[in-house]
Amino acid sequence: MSKGFRRTVTAAATVLALGAGGAAWAATSAAAAPAAIGRCTSGNLAIWVYADGSDTVGNTTFYNLEFSNIGRSTCALTGFPGVVATTVHRTELGAPAVREYGVPSTTIDLAPGATAHSLIGYVGGRVDAACKPESAWYLQVTPPSTGGSKRAFFPLPVCTTSRADLNVRRVAAGF
Repeated sequence: MSKGFRRTVTAAATVLALGAGGAAWAATSAAAAPAAIGRCTSGNLAIWVYADGSDTVGNTTFYNLEFSNIGRSTCALTGFPGVVATTVHRTELGAPAVREYGVPSTTIDLAPGATAHSLIGYVGGRVDAACKPESAWYLQVTPPSTGGSKRAFFPLPVCTTSRADLNVRRVAAGF
């Protein structure tokens, strides 16, 4: 065999080995990259009203609607939850909560055990005989950008007409 041929074969083998090593390194790097954070669903959230932290301004009492990640991995929330008052038997009462745009839209990454919140405003001054009030026992809450819902205990009188006496803000970080 000639020296030129051996050099060519050696160079080709070196290039192949380096290429295989580079491919292995790229595959290892891709496997080590963090997985994308999925959306929080009603299945990996506990949803509840923190009634002790209420605050009243004018006719409206604000409560923190809490979203706690009870799953095993971090999930993300962005936007408004869907909220409607219901009876014990899940019958919807009146209009769904009206969106209030006071909080900027951000994505909240919830680690396992972490909690985010949204403010629920209850306009008790609107509940009168004209709105045909009835006792709600729960809020039916759909987390932002997901399907499925959960109930949060919330025993207050609400209007059964189309008059909205609840409002809701976007999900924000913290408890």
